[in-house]
Amino acid sequence: MVNPGKVLKARKSKRQPLALKHKIARKVREHHRKERRDERRNPNKRKKKDPGIPNSWPFKQELLLEQANRRAAEADARVAEKERRKQQRAEQRKAEAQLQMAMQESARDRRAAKRKAAAFAPLQTVLAEADVVLLVLDARDPATSRCVALEQALLECRKLPLLVLNKSDLVPASVLRHQLASLRAELPAVPMSVGAASALSAEPPPSIQQSSGLTALRAVLEGHAKARGADGDLVVGVVGFDGAGKRSLIKLASSSNRPGIRWLPMPARLQPLSASMGVNDVLLRKCAPALITQPELLVGQVIERCERRALLRHFKTSDFVDDADFLRALAGRQELGAAAGADSRAVAVGVLKYWAAAKMPFFCKVAAAKALTRDETLLGADGWKAAEAADGAVTSSASAIGEFVPLSIGEADEIDLVVDDDFGVEDVEEGEEGEEDGEEDGEEDDEGDEGEEGEEGEGEGEDEDDDEED
Repeated sequence: MVNPGKVLKARKSKRQPLALKHKIARKVREHHRKERRDERRNPNKRKKKDPGIPNSWPFKQELLLEQANRRAAEADARVAEKERRKQQRAEQRKAEAQLQMAMQESARDRRAAKRKAAAFAPLQTVLAEADVVLLVLDARDPATSRCVALEQALLECRKLPLLVLNKSDLVPASVLRHQLASLRAELPAVPMSVGAASALSAEPPPSIQQSSGLTALRAVLEGHAKARGADGDLVVGVVGFDGAGKRSLIKLASSSNRPGIRWLPMPARLQPLSASMGVNDVLLRKCAPALITQPELLVGQVIERCERRALLRHFKTSDFVDDADFLRALAGRQELGAAAGADSRAVAVGVLKYWAAAKMPFFCKVAAAKALTRDETLLGADGWKAAEAADGAVTSSASAIGEFVPLSIGEADEIDLVVDDDFGVEDVEEGEEGEEDGEEDGEEDDEGDEGEEGEEGEGEGEDEDDDEED
């Protein structure tokens, strides 16, 4: 017999609490609300499947063909729109490229015009037109800045070669006096310091002229003009190697020109026959050490000319056995830009950049007089007096002589006096222009390796910088 209590207890009631009923209703409402929200935000997310056309629909095949044609037309329209946008973007990029090219061409033309005005004149033209040729030398190493063949040719043509010892403020006064005494055994020599006064746009005051040696140079030229006794102005030309300060000298002298003296507007530069970079290029002229094939050999050549004790004192290092030992000792120096553990080439490039930036003060020993005969009548008594009285024209701003590194006498580079190269616009590079102006004005430029191609894209801003430099 079945127990009625157990049967009633096993049955479950279908009644539910009102709280549960309301909760389910609320959940259903929230779900529907979220579905409506998603439908508004993305109508195609849950697109209902097309049920298709019933088979009993009249003209079903024609309707299917019409739908297929419409879908193909829509696809073609989308492809055409995509191609149109692609072509529009291409035309826009082409227009922007043409505008950029036009701006670069305009900037290139302006730079070319400025370089043309600041270009170098052919050497033969300057030698033919000038009555007095100023041979600009670097006071730190005047022997390597000279060209004895050119000086002898000028003397044979009865034209005065006047040696201008520029950057005289960078060497000790005692060394400068010995250099002037050695040079004046052959030719008149005048010390100059163009960098002190070339930064002034107007005529420098008399104090600046005296400290830069401009007054002494004018006295020498006026003495020669008086001894010459010819009608017409005295034509003065300037000749020298790169980085000597030719254009700054002309700018400084012609800014306050005296009557009877006419300066040729463009200097002539002396180019070495050797195309490879040597010790003179590193110490005195423009140099790109990163482009040298074997910079370690060039470092060794410079070390051979340096006095060992002064070199060790300057770099604050111990004695070394060979060039490789010297480079290993300088690895990791912050001022050289070589990281610790760098290879010998990287350290050598850093050392050459350090020397090319003139961060090591140096001077060369006084060279013996060349086989030239001093002509007392060519300059005149007044001119020789003015030249010999110019010893104190430049006040040396150099530090104590013990901080300098003496170098042995170097060899001058050979130049070709027969070939008459026309140094025009294409010969004067942008980096070369900035290098010479920077050195002459006392500014150092470690990034002279920048090419003209990379600078053309800067447009107007670059030209404004060029105007400031000029």
